[in-house]
Amino acid sequence: MFLNQKRIFIVEDDMRNRIVYKMILQNTHKAILEFDRWGADGMAHLEKFAPVDLIVLDLMFLMGGISGYEVFDQIKAREEFAHVPIVAVSAAEPSSAMAKTQQKGFNGFIAKPVEDELFAEQLADLIAGKEVWYAGERFAGAQR
Repeated sequence: MFLNQKRIFIVEDDMRNRIVYKMILQNTHKAILEFDRWGADGMAHLEKFAPVDLIVLDLMFLMGGISGYEVFDQIKAREEFAHVPIVAVSAAEPSSAMAKTQQKGFNGFIAKPVEDELFAEQLADLIAGKEVWYAGERFAGAQR
């Protein structure tokens, strides 16, 4: 159980993805999860859930019409979250999204759909201070 009692805040607006994350991370690996669609009260929700071991961000436009990149900026601007690793988990085209997330300062990128057996291990690596840049099996030259 790589993630037993680790606190993971997930910004994701798609209910299907939330269910997948809950099944893999909470039910199987006993992580403590909190979800937000990042509306007007997103930062307050994150503050209430703190302390946080990892933040997972979808990059696509979220509730309120902002992107995961903008949410990243809002979170990193707060001193209490500056040290928390943030990973983008997205269906965005990996080659361009990876480059942009690396430049922005993300700790990793994981392509959707996530791979059940690998996802918890990837998140555990991020919590342990490693970076994870993974384009998924469907892309040639995928990284692990």
